[in-house]
Amino acid sequence: MAREVRKAVGDRRYDYVSRQLSRALVAYDAERYREALAVLAPVLEDLWLITDVRVLAGRLEYRAQHWKAAAEHLEFSRASDRSDMTNMPVLIDCYRALKRYELVDQLWAEMKELSPHPAVMAEGRISAAMSYADRGDVQTAIRIMTHGGEPRQVQSHHLMEWYVLGDLYDRAGDAVTAKKFFIRVAKHDTKYVDVEARLASLGE
Repeated sequence: MAREVRKAVGDRRYDYVSRQLSRALVAYDAERYREALAVLAPVLEDLWLITDVRVLAGRLEYRAQHWKAAAEHLEFSRASDRSDMTNMPVLIDCYRALKRYELVDQLWAEMKELSPHPAVMAEGRISAAMSYADRGDVQTAIRIMTHGGEPRQVQSHHLMEWYVLGDLYDRAGDAVTAKKFFIRVAKHDTKYVDVEARLASLGE
C-alpha cells in the first residue's frame, strides 16, 4: 500500500499521511475503533481512491454504526473486485440496518453463487437471516440458517450459526429446538456470548 499512498499524496506529505494511516491501523487492530476513525479522518480524502483504505474506513464507520457511510466505502471496494466476498457480510449488515432489504437479498444471492470461505459465508448468512427476522419473517430466517450437516471439526463460525439458530427458534416460540442449539454451543464453549443465561431462561 505504501506505493499507492506515495503516488496519491506525493513525497512532501507522504511521511505524515503514512504515519496517520499506520496509527489508524494499529488502533483498529487493538479494537480502538473510535480512535482509529479520528486518526484516519484527516487523511481519508487524500487516500480516497485506495481500495484498502476505503475498506478500513468502511469497517470503522460500521463499528461506529454509521451505516450509510460504511456502505459507501465498502461499495467502492466491491466495485474494484466483484469476486472478493471478504467484506460482503458487513455490507449486507449495513443494508439490513438501513432497511434496504432488496439490496440485502441481492447481495446474499451473489454470496451464495460465489460460495466464499465457510467463515465468511456464515457471517453473510447470519446478516441475511437476521434481516428477515427484522422483517418479522422468522421462519425464512430459520430456513436461511439451516444448511448442511454436522461439521467434522467445530469452528467458531459453527458456534455463531448455532447460537443464531437458537435465538431464532426461541423467537419463534420453539423452546425445545432453541435449547438444543444453545446446548450444542455450550458443549463447546460455556462462555459463548450469553449462552448460559439463554439456557437458564429456557429451563436448562
